[in-house]
Amino acid sequence: MVYLIENQIVFNPEENSLSLLNDDESKIAVSNPARRILLLLIEQQGVVVQRETFFKKVWDDYGLNASNNNLNHCISKLRKVVSTLGYQNQFIVTVPKVGFIITKEIIIETCADKIATEVLVENSDEVDNEPDIVLNEARPDDEIINHSVVPRQNASEPDSPKGKHHHYFMMSILVTTALTVWAFFIFYNEMRVPKAELEIAKIGSCSLYATAPVSQSRKSDFIQLAENFLHKNNISCKPGHILIFQSEIFSSPINTGSVREFLAQCSTDENHKASICISYYTNDRTTHDQ
Repeated sequence: MVYLIENQIVFNPEENSLSLLNDDESKIAVSNPARRILLLLIEQQGVVVQRETFFKKVWDDYGLNASNNNLNHCISKLRKVVSTLGYQNQFIVTVPKVGFIITKEIIIETCADKIATEVLVENSDEVDNEPDIVLNEARPDDEIINHSVVPRQNASEPDSPKGKHHHYFMMSILVTTALTVWAFFIFYNEMRVPKAELEIAKIGSCSLYATAPVSQSRKSDFIQLAENFLHKNNISCKPGHILIFQSEIFSSPINTGSVREFLAQCSTDENHKASICISYYTNDRTTHDQ
């Protein structure tokens, strides 16, 4: 999963790098601990992540020695990289004697969501008028927030049931479009990872692929999840088709308490490239913003 921060900085966890949007020459590498820290802060955006959580998720779980000095050094490095890439507002906020937080005011979205939004807007004849979202001014760099975080109240009136259904429908279109584009990109263009490494197994007459390499020890779990997804959604394998599957269990470095899964069933041409895909997406989210 690649993240876009404030519509200007690209965070690619697979490459351990941050760079400016559409500028590969600006790419700056970060260490594995720094990458895991930033992922954890993004996953828990709006929630204070305690130091003990960093110690366990970033160092202890990987057999490394954790310390306050190591944590402070990585946080300082991330702040410096973001500043070097031109973002001058406060990015990671220190909560004294507790931990760190990336506040909700900072816009962070996945690049897949960004692509889906652009595709939908370009192909829509009408665009619903949405109220502008007013963001609070960024805090000065030397400002430190209190540990007691007061939830922000939504200034607008609650959406009507009809409006909510429309919102969920639009979000479903966005996600499905993004994942379909992602699947096409992986199997229609040159890939950094050879396609052979992405082929996991055969399910019936169909080859099962992942969107990222899966370790040998976890392949059986991946296959079981894919078979459960096919059974739950009544999807049958067709001759000449391939299956592209991904689960949040394999793409997220931490347990978020949710399971989002995606599968594309694609027909292939004579060159064994995906031509037409039907996408399926499920979201079993059980966590809520705090």
